Amino acid sequence: MILKGVLGKLQDFDVRGKRVELVRITWDEVGKKILRKTTSEGREIGISLDSPLQHEDVLYAGKEEIIVIELLPTKSLVIKPQCMREMALLCYHLGNRHTSVFYQDGQIVIPYDNILEELLVKLGFAVSVEERRLNSALHTSTGHHHH
Repeated sequence: MILKGVLGKLQDFDVRGKRVELVRITWDEVGKKILRKTTSEGREIGISLDSPLQHEDVLYAGKEEIIVIELLPTKSLVIKPQCMREMALLCYHLGNRHTSVFYQDGQIVIPYDNILEELLVKLGFAVSVEERRLNSALHTSTGHHHH
């Protein structure tokens, strides 16, 4: 089965009496245009989309089943800059490392990296390690460049 579109969010569908099949994806699969996955019920599917997937996107809604995206939480570094100077310094260091950056509820969230954690703590940032669903990374450039 090849799925080519998002039909809506799970909360907008009546799932009573239907089997909900989950397609588990990681944060770095969210933006892929083509995926081959196996649902929680063992069904092989292909996903071909032009836009990024999000947690609880419905890809298929049949009479007996609904196929839904489950974005898996991942170990993450969470930083809440206290002022614009801290934000600027944080963005400078994350940008220099081409780190994927997510903005959630006033906090900067990045995939866990022990070296980056050590650096941020050394620079004086209050860093916590949490499990987070990393959806919709901030994008700052479209081209490749060298340092």
